[in-house]
Amino acid sequence: MQFKQLTMDQISLVQPYFRQMRSRTCDFTVGGMFMWRNYYHMEYAVVDGTFYSRLHDQDGQVYYNLPLGETVAHGIGALRKLTEGGPLKFCTVPECYLEEVQSLCPRCAVSEQTDFADYLYLASDLAQLGGKRYSGQRNQISQFKRAVEGWSFDPLTAGNLGAVEEFFTHTYLSGAGAGSTEQEENRRVLEVLQNLDRYGMVGGVLTADGAIVGFSLGEIVNDTLFTHIEKADRNCKGAYQMLVNQFAAAYGSGDVTYINREEDMGDPGLRRAKQAYHPVELLKKYVVEIM
Repeated sequence: MQFKQLTMDQISLVQPYFRQMRSRTCDFTVGGMFMWRNYYHMEYAVVDGTFYSRLHDQDGQVYYNLPLGETVAHGIGALRKLTEGGPLKFCTVPECYLEEVQSLCPRCAVSEQTDFADYLYLASDLAQLGGKRYSGQRNQISQFKRAVEGWSFDPLTAGNLGAVEEFFTHTYLSGAGAGSTEQEENRRVLEVLQNLDRYGMVGGVLTADGAIVGFSLGEIVNDTLFTHIEKADRNCKGAYQMLVNQFAAAYGSGDVTYINREEDMGDPGLRRAKQAYHPVELLKKYVVEIM
């Protein structure tokens, strides 16, 4: 099995495998995997109808993602042969696959990746923001609307793409001090904007009094809308709450039941913000090391 560097050229190859997943975790989506492919030095191989991928952490350790194909058993068996009986590490194994993996490999060590659990919401909750529990978000939205003479939330298209890129560059790239993770995220946001047709995401743009104050980008896989990118002018009060609500209302209907707003990465502020929208489930993930 020969692994190659994962590039944007493989997006269309991998998408059908993502649709086969039982899990709703963000790691098995175009945005979740391809936006972070360079940061984690991701590699891939396709053998006998199974998609294999692996990454390298900051210490150089190699971790495999769950193989995607006809059966998990076949994929894990092939990887065990590849490692010739040595340790085999999997990361971000969704909880709904954990029992199956453990049954295949009784001699394995399991540890939960608590900072990488995904926040899953009902799309209707975020689109409506009804009831007392969302009073804080509704108050922020009311303040946003009172502060402007007019606002709109429109689809991200070729017609406004240049203006969105200019907004992002001015708002997020003009300052200094971002850490390595933030810098990589910024580079990937630009890459998505500049290759929107290849990434195939849906997006929306929030304007206030004719000026862009935020935008969101995501993708739909089966019954779930994944919010991969959400950027707003932090000086515009209520802009983020408007983005959450309007993006859900625009794209969280029809066959979409859930919205995945991804992990908090252990950041306390981000954790509070995600909890404030009352997730219906935290999608747990695990590291599994097979001896």
